[in-house]
Amino acid sequence: MEPIPIKDISEYIKYVNIRSESDKIIVLYRGQSNDDSLLPSIARKNPEIDTTEMEFEMLDELKRRSQNMQIHSLKDDWDWLVYAQHFGMKTRLLDWTSNPLTALWFACKNEYKMNQDSFVYIFSARKSSLLDRKKDKNPFKTTTTKILRPPQNNNRIISQSGWFTAHRYSKKDEKFVGLEKNSSYMNHIAKIMVPSSAKRKILNQLNNFGINHQSMFPDFEGICKQLNWEKFEKN
Repeated sequence: MEPIPIKDISEYIKYVNIRSESDKIIVLYRGQSNDDSLLPSIARKNPEIDTTEMEFEMLDELKRRSQNMQIHSLKDDWDWLVYAQHFGMKTRLLDWTSNPLTALWFACKNEYKMNQDSFVYIFSARKSSLLDRKKDKNPFKTTTTKILRPPQNNNRIISQSGWFTAHRYSKKDEKFVGLEKNSSYMNHIAKIMVPSSAKRKILNQLNNFGINHQSMFPDFEGICKQLNWEKFEKN
C-alpha cells in the first residue's frame, strides 16, 4: 500500500471528499505517528501470542476492582471493552473515528515525533461489516474482524467521534492479522502521508477549527495538555 502524500489540510480534505462520496459504505479514519501495522494494542508486542484468555481475565478483574466506582451504563462485555480501551487497558479494539479532521490531529499531535512523517489510514467498508451485537454477544468468541459502533457512554468517544474495529486471534494464521493484511479488508484501505514539514502548520489550522487537546479530551487532562501546546508547541 503506497502512501499518498499531502502538502496541507486543503489537499487532505479534497482527497477525503473523493473517498467518501458513496452512502453505501462506512468510512473511518485513523491517525498514527508511525507507519505501524493496524493491530489492536493487545497484539502489538507479539501478534503471534493468543491473548484471548489473558484479555478475558483482565476484563473480569477490572469489573471486580471497579465495583465501588458505580459504573452503571455498561450493559455487556462490549461496553466494558470500549470503556476500558479509552482508559488505557490493552484490548482487541482498535480506535477509529468517523471525523477525518480528528484522525489528522491524532496523526500530528505527538510533540516528540514532529520531525518524522505521520500517517492517516482511510478504511472504506460495506455496512455488512458492522458487528451485530445481538448475534456476537461475546467479544472473545468472534470469528471475524468486524466494525464496532460503540455506545456513547463516555465523553471521549463523543468528542472523538469514536468507532472501533474488533479483532480476534486467527487460529488459521496463528496470529492477530493487521487490518492492512486482512484479505477481507486490505483492498479497502488507503494511506495518507503527512510530511513532518507540514505538521505544525496543520495543527495550528486544526486548532482554528476547534480540533485540539481540549476538545478531543474534554476533561482536566485535556485542558492541561492544551495549555502546554499553546505555550510551548503552537508556534
